[in-house]
Amino acid sequence: MPARRSGRAGGALARWPRIVRAAVRVSLLSALVVGGVGEAPGLARTAPATCWTPGLVSHRGYWAGGTENTVRAFERALAAGSERIELDVRFTEDHQPVLMHDATVDRTTSGTGRVSGMTLARFRELRTADGQSPPALAEVLELVQGGAVEVLVELKEVPDARDLRSLEDAYDRYGAHRWASLMSFSPSALEAVRSIPARKGLLSKTAPPLSLAGKFSFTGVRYDNLSEALTREYRDHGMAVYAWTPDDESAWRRLADYGVDRVITNETSAYLAWAREACQP
Repeated sequence: MPARRSGRAGGALARWPRIVRAAVRVSLLSALVVGGVGEAPGLARTAPATCWTPGLVSHRGYWAGGTENTVRAFERALAAGSERIELDVRFTEDHQPVLMHDATVDRTTSGTGRVSGMTLARFRELRTADGQSPPALAEVLELVQGGAVEVLVELKEVPDARDLRSLEDAYDRYGAHRWASLMSFSPSALEAVRSIPARKGLLSKTAPPLSLAGKFSFTGVRYDNLSEALTREYRDHGMAVYAWTPDDESAWRRLADYGVDRVITNETSAYLAWAREACQP
């Protein structure tokens, strides 16, 4: 983290979104006119701090030194102060939703083979490098119920009818419709789960056209393909904007300046520290 900037108005303004900076400058100008030049420094010091930082989403939990998409990773995210998590869902041979980013289990577990080629029982016998059993979706929904404000459930494949029934059962069991959004890079996957009354978001490496993105509640775009103009355009059409996956302070500051709603990052603790510092008056 760089050294903390001065508490003067100019240093604070540099870290705030453009729309906020403009409003604060107008307020300070009004103070000069009404109160006189001699009073301006005191007014600047006592003016209430106004700041915007995007909401944090912990990408696959908070798993530095551990394994992504595991119970421990989500426990660490919540313990660190995160209120939002993201996870990846695939379906087993017996149509159960489980957490795994890749189509195969090779990278993150001691096993080999495709998730779709093993039963839930076989999947649960696997072990990660840090000794955990990769979880089913239901286990994580139960864990975070009441502790997370928002869960982003990324569908890594298009569910079939039996997959959908299992997914619906998990949502019904934990009342997850209100706080567990469904998202995917595949519009077909989101169409397949239209019966689940949860918020839905379209993911894309590049900014999707409004004609497509506008069908959903939010859009998630790779952070380095977002601009202030694009962010404003989406938000003007009623969509929230999520940026994935920026992991450094310069990117966080730029995205905050754009007015992005959520940042999906691997750096939970560092982001929370930066957000606290960014909003110091």
